[in-house]
Amino acid sequence: MIERLRAAWQVLRGYAAAQEQRASAWAPSGGSANAEVGLAAATVARRARDAVRNDPYASRIVDLWTGNAVGAGITTRWPDDAHGRAWQRWAESTACDAEGRLDLYGLQALVMRAVVESGECFVRFLMVAPSPTNPIGLRLQVLEADHLDTARNGMVEGAATIQGIALGEAGAPIGYWLHRVHPGTAGILPGATWQNSERMPASDVLHVYRKRRPGQLRDVSWLAPVLLRLRDLGDYEAALLMKAKIEACLAAVVSEEGDEALTGAAAGLLRDAQGRAVESFEPGMILYRRGMGSVEVVNPSGGGSHAAFARRALEAAAVGAGLTYDQVSGDLTQANYSSLRAGKIEFRRLCEQVQYGMLIPMLVRPIAERFHAQGALLGLWGMEMPDGVSHVPPAHEMIDPVKDTAALIAQVRAGFVPQPEAAGAFGYDFRAAVEMIREANALLDEAGISLDTDPRRVAKSGAAQDAAQMAAVEIAATGAAAPPREIPAQG
Repeated sequence: MIERLRAAWQVLRGYAAAQEQRASAWAPSGGSANAEVGLAAATVARRARDAVRNDPYASRIVDLWTGNAVGAGITTRWPDDAHGRAWQRWAESTACDAEGRLDLYGLQALVMRAVVESGECFVRFLMVAPSPTNPIGLRLQVLEADHLDTARNGMVEGAATIQGIALGEAGAPIGYWLHRVHPGTAGILPGATWQNSERMPASDVLHVYRKRRPGQLRDVSWLAPVLLRLRDLGDYEAALLMKAKIEACLAAVVSEEGDEALTGAAAGLLRDAQGRAVESFEPGMILYRRGMGSVEVVNPSGGGSHAAFARRALEAAAVGAGLTYDQVSGDLTQANYSSLRAGKIEFRRLCEQVQYGMLIPMLVRPIAERFHAQGALLGLWGMEMPDGVSHVPPAHEMIDPVKDTAALIAQVRAGFVPQPEAAGAFGYDFRAAVEMIREANALLDEAGISLDTDPRRVAKSGAAQDAAQMAAVEIAATGAAAPPREIPAQG
């Protein structure tokens, strides 16, 4: 029996990751997602913010994710004019911001930055009196993760609470314990207090974070896997800079003749012209010492190139942040169309996962639903949410517009990609695009202008369309049949 157990144990030890000998220092905690996050989130967030303030690559990572996931904003398209007009007035003005500084799309970018930097962000719904720019009386307040009172744990006011999040029977959040004032404000803002947090219903709070494990209620900064590597790279470059400064310090050492130099205690001691001892080099220094009488030039040799190490460090940091090396470093010296396209395809898949898996379901769609609900309470429209509401992320720029456009046209003509999807690839809602094209064509027809980009009149080759096509255009423009065209006699 013992031999069988020993044999089974040897089979288990055949997996390198399960061996104790080589992984003696590898002692994972095995805690739940919430336990792991709770122990690290605050510390990692503080270090990430410090890195964003002081490290150019950390700041670049936050900017890249915000610019690509949100860009100019994830737009919401309403199928009816009532919602559309009210949404445009509300979303495109600063009236939707509790602080009155940003429009809705600026708030989206602010939330995304906070999520990347701190791991999570909160948005509160606040009610105000309706106004022309805010017809539904709804404002949004964006709060950093620090507002969550993570000290609230256990059974708090009859609800199971984990790190400030009150849970229902099925484990869904029913409330959040939030500080009204940021804890870091105490001592800066006179009269500010944050010790007493308040439980706010989950229906009035949006909690935006990237869920990576089942049961996970919070997340850590997206910079967590790369913070140490970026810090090491910064320290390494600082050391290289100091080394380069020393190497650039050209100096001359003058040895003065004197009998005391051969036997004195100060023999070999370097000093300046005033006789003070010198402990550091500066460019152009002239140093003196007792000796045999000579002049020596001190010209330290330069070191080798360290670009390879920096490149490897940035490649690892880019991979850990879900980006490509050329994005983080800005180095395009070794890039070409194929490599850029291959890298961007993978990144766009991750970006779409963030857009459709986090931003839209946790932020954009709940805001649209609350917008509709508030308008319905005010009698602006019915209680039922209209069908056909869509949320359109910003389009990804083409790497090679000529090649990519030709490929997209071929896919549409072959039936592999429907036209609405093709329009969506450029960030347009298909219905809105059709309406804009119709209005543009009507204006051109009314003005009597015919452009060579109008496929109704000009073929792809540049030649005019045939008589049947032109007649159809005239009918659409005037609403009446065009007079028959004379056909020249043959021969």
